[in-house]
Amino acid sequence: MEETSRICPWCSTSIPAGASACPKCGATVEGAAADIPGITIPDPKATLGVDEGRVPDAVDAKAWLDAGHDDRATDEEAILPPSEAVRLEMRKMQLEAQIENAGRSVMNPTGDVARNVGEPSREALEAYDAGLLDTTGPAGETDIAERVKVWEEEERR
Repeated sequence: MEETSRICPWCSTSIPAGASACPKCGATVEGAAADIPGITIPDPKATLGVDEGRVPDAVDAKAWLDAGHDDRATDEEAILPPSEAVRLEMRKMQLEAQIENAGRSVMNPTGDVARNVGEPSREALEAYDAGLLDTTGPAGETDIAERVKVWEEEERR
């Protein structure tokens, strides 16, 4: 009968003395060196392509989210482009922000650089005059009418 030195922590099988792995499950004995390609040593078959790890510019969001998953997205509509009503509201907010921020210094989205904003676009001023924009700005400003007046007067000069 072989002398055993330990019990396998994974399957509880007796491991013979001097063995580097469990005879039943193949688990490596503590302290034994095992060469496992891609884990303990480089995998000779592995190669890095020029685009390895880079997200392509044109990503199919649905395919990207489904990649590697057997189950389907629970709400297929959640990843669709916004509706026309939502896109219209987003555009209104952009035009309101142009008016509110015009002539001021604003921070970029990351907050590390300020930039001066020029005058609002003609589209923004015309949309306001046509009553298409809210009188309060996108950040809750009380009245963007005062900001519009400045730029309309500037335009007349």
